[in-house]
Amino acid sequence: MKKVLAFVRDLAGYVGGRAQGLVALVALGALLDGFGLLLLVPLLGTLFAESTTQTGPLGTLLNLWPEVQGASRLILVLGLFGLVMALRALILWQRDLRMGALQVGYLESKRSQLARALAGSRWEALNALGHGRVTHLMSGDIQRCASGVHFLLQGGVAVVLVVIQAGVALALAPLLAVIALMAMGLGALVMGRWLGATREIGARVTSSNMRLMVELGRFLGGLKAAMSQNLHSAFVAAFERDLGIATHQQVAFINRQAAMRVMWSLLGAAVASISLLLGFLVLDYPPAVMLTLLVVLARIAGPAMQIQSGLQQVAYALPAWEAVQNTLNDLTREARVVATRGEDQRSLNGTIQIEDVTYLHEGATVGRGVRALSLTLQPGEFVAITGSSGAGKTTFADLMAGLLQPQHGRITVGDQTLDAQTVSAWRDRLAYVTQDPLLFNDTIRANLLWGGVEADEARIAEVLAATGADRVVSRLSLGLDSVVGEDGAMVSGGERQRLALSRALLRRPDVLVLDEATAALDADSEDAVLKALAKLDPRPLILMISHRAESLSVCSRRLTFAEGRLVDDHRL
Repeated sequence: MKKVLAFVRDLAGYVGGRAQGLVALVALGALLDGFGLLLLVPLLGTLFAESTTQTGPLGTLLNLWPEVQGASRLILVLGLFGLVMALRALILWQRDLRMGALQVGYLESKRSQLARALAGSRWEALNALGHGRVTHLMSGDIQRCASGVHFLLQGGVAVVLVVIQAGVALALAPLLAVIALMAMGLGALVMGRWLGATREIGARVTSSNMRLMVELGRFLGGLKAAMSQNLHSAFVAAFERDLGIATHQQVAFINRQAAMRVMWSLLGAAVASISLLLGFLVLDYPPAVMLTLLVVLARIAGPAMQIQSGLQQVAYALPAWEAVQNTLNDLTREARVVATRGEDQRSLNGTIQIEDVTYLHEGATVGRGVRALSLTLQPGEFVAITGSSGAGKTTFADLMAGLLQPQHGRITVGDQTLDAQTVSAWRDRLAYVTQDPLLFNDTIRANLLWGGVEADEARIAEVLAATGADRVVSRLSLGLDSVVGEDGAMVSGGERQRLALSRALLRRPDVLVLDEATAALDADSEDAVLKALAKLDPRPLILMISHRAESLSVCSRRLTFAEGRLVDDHRL
């Protein structure tokens, strides 16, 4: 129950002041529904030509407009009933529009919160999450949260309807209504015992769907290599295993929902039958009253079942909401402090001093990080970073990019320490190009100017010529306005790297980090690009990870790593 209340508070925090209008619409719609039900008494009384000797609220209804009789009375009551129902329909339309907007808005707000938390979190936290988990959180889990919100809102409406309709039943036939409502209440309590089990099913569905998405990521990522070796059936088998588990849990929930609907139908039929017998044979109620009461009880059964079903749906969605909320909380705790622009930004220049820096990845023994690293880097240097796989090259590059924070020691730029307070300003001065750069399904121009970079046509042409990307643009019919496709599908791997290098240079960075950024180019093309980078004026500090010995010819310095330690610092 505590988790449900936390879910409700989270939704209420999003809704805020907008709840007042929605609550008013829900209440007004329920009142009109109740008034419409009460109008059935004079309507049916007119049809049955019943005597009007009743007293109290019931008598008042039966004796409305005593001077109007027969067909005129019937037309009058029907007209009023139609007016009430039309007004109710208008209110319900507005209510449902607002509820739909709240559901969609809540969904998008959660996605926005998660996206902001991901973007502001530490790189280590993102790596720990993994792509599969993030994808599932953004799609499956948040979608289930939205489903829970839908049923929570519907359940709230149903509660109001039940209260109003129960009041109508009590006004019509107090004793009989009490008996019927108590029977329904006992049935609801019995079926409420399923809520705990439903939440457990929801938790298992969340877990199995997460595994399914991770397995799907592996399947897609390794499919090419697997197919080339006739091993793709192993991926399919693993995927189908996790799919079967997820499907089984979802079917279990559907079965519970179906069983609950059957039980409510049986309960409603039993209550209606008993009420009818008691009303006619024991309590001697008029037919108009009994028929109206049966309609009211039937109307109560629907919202009551909706409340029960909504609670089950909320319990089912609750583990997904917990997964999203826990991730948000974890990422928020890990998030960096937003850097203050201005003075810090102006002072982040000059010599870079790395003092006894250690960063070890979780579980690392030998390698998988850097240890006791100390060195000095000057602006404009062209530094090659070499070493075997796992030697610490990428960790060093990530430390320089501010993606990782030293676990021991410090990095200073000029007179400023590179930390959570200054890293945002530092990243404004840096460009990072990976071996497999990201291109968006947009034009070349949009990809080059991504992130709000400003550059005129002459500057773009200059940079494209330096990286050799001008040949990519020239072969495409629309030039800079050509769309590169999803993840750059319309260009080759080498062309993607040329475009990514061009994008980095257009930022006019003070530090350029290249992590195998030219690996897809042939030796001659790479040599031409690196020579163009070496001739940049002013030239940024270039940190280049490379396994090619030929790449060293343009560098002014070489750093060699082995097992996380700097074993050679050689000026060329």
